[in-house]
Amino acid sequence: MKRILLTSTALVAFAGAAAADGHAGISYALSGTLGFNSEDDGIGNDGFFWEGNLKTTATAALDNGVTAGAYFEITVAEENDDINDDSGQDLASSDFVLSLESDTASIFFGDTGPAADKHWVGAGNMEQDGFTSGTDSNVLRGDVAFGSVDASISVIADDANDSAEQLSFGAAASFGIVDLSLAYQEESDFADSNGDFNGDEILGVSAAASVIGATITVAYADNSTTGETSTGIALAYPVGPVTLSASYVEESNGDPNFEVGAKYADGPITVSAEYEDNGEAGIDWTLEGTYDAGNGLTLLAGALNENEEDVDFYVGADYDLGGGTTVTFAYAQDDDGDQGDEIGSPEYDPGATIQVSFSF
Repeated sequence: MKRILLTSTALVAFAGAAAADGHAGISYALSGTLGFNSEDDGIGNDGFFWEGNLKTTATAALDNGVTAGAYFEITVAEENDDINDDSGQDLASSDFVLSLESDTASIFFGDTGPAADKHWVGAGNMEQDGFTSGTDSNVLRGDVAFGSVDASISVIADDANDSAEQLSFGAAASFGIVDLSLAYQEESDFADSNGDFNGDEILGVSAAASVIGATITVAYADNSTTGETSTGIALAYPVGPVTLSASYVEESNGDPNFEVGAKYADGPITVSAEYEDNGEAGIDWTLEGTYDAGNGLTLLAGALNENEEDVDFYVGADYDLGGGTTVTFAYAQDDDGDQGDEIGSPEYDPGATIQVSFSF
């Protein structure tokens, strides 16, 4: 843990020194949303909602070819927050990252992805490749590049116990038409409430090749903690404006998983359809599409079904007013509440919604 603390202190020192020399470039992105939703989404959110967000990015070119960077995000008024009143808004910070980057080596500290998840490329719905992709704690990750190989190593900084948790490693390499990936994370009993954390020991290897326009991926994942494995193959093949896809995953414990899909994109129309047979977990399917009607108006619609339960659906429209302002009208239905406030690809709330979004 001492090394983690020293590294983060060094990152701050580098960035601060560069800024003092006047070599820093700072940019801001401000966004805001105001809307009304007619129906409780199952977690207590309905009625008026609003959100403000400020993202700050700072970079500084150091004299030795290294670029120091800092990024942080502040939520001014969290969407659907019931604490809003006339006395003002609470501030919540998130996505804090410090970095030192060069052409061959970089180091990141904060809300950044672990090494295994950064490089892993799976094949279909593999049940045993659940690498940690997020955590409530800071991550220290180092990246290196040499030739056609990119590799990373990371640990999670457990501030509560002054320790470094879950060593993670990932690498990717390209050799002609073949791309390889390797990922590993150690087993950890680290207590983390983030649903994207997995304490299992996992090893994964995969290879993807481009052949006559098609991309074929084969992958193998071994979860040593549970003693289970996944072996998958996936195919993606573009035919004009249509991209066809399919995958098959053999699971060591349980039925295999099978997926087929098609995506169409041509002019103002996009359509996607997917069918997934997840063995004992049930059958999922989705059908979604958008139509750019011109003059800033985009129409959206979709239907989805998870585990052969109720069919959820949505219809919506986005109208671009220019200058970073968009008005959204939507209606979504989810009878059993299994989608929460993220129905379909647009992630609509259930019920009728009208909102206006600004970005600056």
